[in-house]
Amino acid sequence: MLFEDKYIQIDLLHFHVRIHGQGEPLLALHGFSQSAATWENLDIPGYQIFALDLVGHGKSSKPEQLEPYTLESICEQLRQIIQSLFQEKSYSLLGYSMGGRIALQFALNFPEQPIEQLIIESAAPGIADIKQREKRLQADLRLAEHIEKNGAVWFANYWGALPIFQSQQNLPQEEQHKIWSSRAQNAPHALAQTLRATGQGKLPDISEKLQDLKLPLLYITGALDQKYKQIAEQIGTYSKSQSLIVEDAGHNVHLELPQHFNLILKTHLHDSAML
Repeated sequence: MLFEDKYIQIDLLHFHVRIHGQGEPLLALHGFSQSAATWENLDIPGYQIFALDLVGHGKSSKPEQLEPYTLESICEQLRQIIQSLFQEKSYSLLGYSMGGRIALQFALNFPEQPIEQLIIESAAPGIADIKQREKRLQADLRLAEHIEKNGAVWFANYWGALPIFQSQQNLPQEEQHKIWSSRAQNAPHALAQTLRATGQGKLPDISEKLQDLKLPLLYITGALDQKYKQIAEQIGTYSKSQSLIVEDAGHNVHLELPQHFNLILKTHLHDSAML
């Protein structure tokens, strides 16, 4: 597969976009500690994939200050990147985990955006219980300090051992090492600032707002991820939303079952285009 690299300048920050395929535009947002490379196996006939490195990740800028990592800042960065890439043309938006949470917030912040289809993979709409949210915030802040103190290799070992990623141990060793290496190449300060500004403990719960979302929403997660399976079942009850729970996959369906993930998106996007 041929990839094209594009860089977009916004104020003092630059953003890397990796482009492949031909057809209608689909913008893909990766998860925490990932990069645009996580979408390298995404292949949907009739669609051109624009895989963005979010601030602090991949080949995009990694500023020291906190403000560019806030959710509001990232949504505004995304708005300007989309304007540069697509002008006024419609597009579909895909986000995994942290990228999915950003995509949801972006759609709520900018309802005028010409988003054709919103596809979310294993993203949380927020922690409703205030005490639990504060508990998560403190855990995120502690993890940020540990990353700055111990470095990216320590983080890659820690993050990969979390129960939420247990199903990835079924992947071939070569693929597991590739995932580990990608995590280990992150800039510690950028990961730390991301946790402080857009960790789950910092973000508001948007569950009620999603019920009124006017966009067609497809939510995908793996059956082995019990927490996000419950979220998928809940979101599937919302107006204009549907959920799809994939057997034999965990939190990251697009890495664990890439061909099946491609088929899901191909079917969904092509069926939607016929309506």
